[in-house]
Amino acid sequence: MKRRLFPGSGKLFLVIAGLLISAVCMAGAVDSNLTRQWVLEQLNESLSPPRDLDGISSMLFGLVSDRNSADQPASRRVLGEVARLAGSMEPARLNCSDAVNLHLIAGFLKLAGMTFDSAALSGRVQDCLASVNPYDKASALYSLCRFDAAVPRERFAAAMASIEALQQPDGSFGTGYGLSHFYISTHAVFALHACAGDSLAVQMGQDFMRSALPRLRQAGFIDALMQSLLMLRDMEVDIPEQDRYLAWLRSRIKPDGSICCFDRPGCVSDRHATSQLLEFFRVFPVSE
Repeated sequence: MKRRLFPGSGKLFLVIAGLLISAVCMAGAVDSNLTRQWVLEQLNESLSPPRDLDGISSMLFGLVSDRNSADQPASRRVLGEVARLAGSMEPARLNCSDAVNLHLIAGFLKLAGMTFDSAALSGRVQDCLASVNPYDKASALYSLCRFDAAVPRERFAAAMASIEALQQPDGSFGTGYGLSHFYISTHAVFALHACAGDSLAVQMGQDFMRSALPRLRQAGFIDALMQSLLMLRDMEVDIPEQDRYLAWLRSRIKPDGSICCFDRPGCVSDRHATSQLLEFFRVFPVSE
């Protein structure tokens, strides 16, 4: 048996390790609080005219997915303003894109325990399914299937079929390349999964998302990489080299708790990417 060089060094190591782990966990908590403050400030600005429903909907989920976070006084105040805005809008007067965003907003507010009568809004979004672009259609399907369980699924059959018809041999959706193609693809997969769509289409889409992860990391595409990881985790899909992606994303967080859309020198913090950080902290704690 080898002698210990220093008596009691094993216990000392455990103490030091415990302190280091506590420090890491505390750093994660600070990042989360800073991020929440940053998102609340951006969300509050979006509530001022001209109101940006797309921006508001894109920032809400991370704030409400953790009920304890949503119940904090600062969060509750801003969410209350969002609820008042949502309740004041007449669905019949909204264009289809705004109606989809408002339906998502209403659904996210329900997660925070803030409910209001959204039957007319649901009907408006259903009426829009045949006319909206693929991205809004996928977002509408996800929102309806996630938050309007009482609506018969046959109402969505045509819209789901039109989304499934866009799938390419590589599992992506739509044509072309670039940001719009990627976001349409991820939202289509997420919508079909939420609506219990064709299982093969969902699996092919999930495989496409997993295969794209290395390219997203190489390109420094922070927002898309984080969104893909969160979606894949929500769909309970195994993520190859997950720890490497998580470590890199954590290293991109700025001192104020925000993060950019793309990793570029001097990049400007992005509200959608930063709002996703709140869900990122919850789903992927520092211990992972």
